[in-house]
Amino acid sequence: MTAKNVLLVFFFITLIYVESSAQIQGKAVGGNAGMGMLSGNSPQIFCYSLSFFSDVVLQFSDPVYLRLEIIYLRDFNALIPDNRQNKYYPLLKGGSLQMLFRQQAFKQVYFEEGFGPLILNDKTFSDVNTWNYGAAFSVSVGINFYEGEGKGFSLAVNSEFGNTFTQTTPQYLSIALQSKYNF
Repeated sequence: MTAKNVLLVFFFITLIYVESSAQIQGKAVGGNAGMGMLSGNSPQIFCYSLSFFSDVVLQFSDPVYLRLEIIYLRDFNALIPDNRQNKYYPLLKGGSLQMLFRQQAFKQVYFEEGFGPLILNDKTFSDVNTWNYGAAFSVSVGINFYEGEGKGFSLAVNSEFGNTFTQTTPQYLSIALQSKYNF
């Protein structure tokens, strides 16, 4: 599955969430940018992380909602300018579907916890290209820039841990700044 196919699937699922008014309703879209560690049959590697997600609410589960997320982690050295001939920078990419729980702490501050299945493409070595299955866990603390349950932006600090149980068992831990728009 190529990155282009993953992005197309994510786009169409997000479009269905936004346009559907039956059992699911779109709640938010957003992204994370941060840093962390990745590994896959290797020592831990310092990396940067990017992810994009779409949140949906199921009508029968009011306090719980789902997050479809695309994840990309790559060796931090790929950002540093140098001679790039014959260099390989390890990476992980994949997606998760997490069930999220949200609690309002104060008027604008909230906590968010989530867990769910994870699929990761392990490319930590140039000769490795395997798909692995596991679980993802996340915790966020954020602030809303809107009143109540209205529309608007929110900003959070997010920590996410992903661990797989098959083949090369890649895993990651990232701490990121999260921005999302609630609609």
